Amino acid sequence: MPGSPELSLKGVTLQRGSFLLRADGVFMPGVHLLTGRIGSGKTTCGKVLAGITRPDRGEISWSGTERVMLLQNAGYHVTRATVRDEAASWNTDPDTVIRLAGLSGKEELDILFLSRGELKRLELASLLSRGSDLVVLDEPFNALDDDARRWVTRLIAEAQNRIVIIISHDITSLPPVHELWETEEGVLKKIGRIPGDMRRWDKSPLLIRYLWQKGENPAGLSRSDLEEAVCRIHGSG
Repeated sequence: MPGSPELSLKGVTLQRGSFLLRADGVFMPGVHLLTGRIGSGKTTCGKVLAGITRPDRGEISWSGTERVMLLQNAGYHVTRATVRDEAASWNTDPDTVIRLAGLSGKEELDILFLSRGELKRLELASLLSRGSDLVVLDEPFNALDDDARRWVTRLIAEAQNRIVIIISHDITSLPPVHELWETEEGVLKKIGRIPGDMRRWDKSPLLIRYLWQKGENPAGLSRSDLEEAVCRIHGSG
């Protein structure tokens, strides 16, 4: 599609102490899941993809406009005193963002009085309302209850012609995922398309391996795909 954003990494390396990140790959519009063990380099890679951290070597080609990232701790992003001012600081319509985040009536509340979940909803609503070409979300489901997790998946699923990269070890709340990536000992690897290449996921979570052992091949990694696969097992048992 002409004008679609594209992010390409070639020979990218980043050294931090004894840790070395190595990344090659091309990211096109769609939802990408980036998984990996703790300490494997997921967040570091996310910062490079979002343009927050510059690599030591390699080429990064970016054809879109804005790249943004929401870090795991939403409190790192807070720059204003009230809910309204914080929403406005993202250069979005604050009333729309506050309503989208389910915080109507709390516009003038001190931002520090929000719960972790409320703050996460506010920052997610602000970021996803900007229309950025690339959005990196580091553990976006942390601190959210079940309803809020469903709300986030809807927002992500509604994004059109964007590159959305979800960094997460939690696969129980995902929107439809198009491509799967993994970091292993600092190396970024592309597993492939979902669902066609899922069997190539050697380090898949226990739930996925359980479904395969029961003869089920989920249609994807979204929450509804996994729930349907589990229901088929129980329905046939």
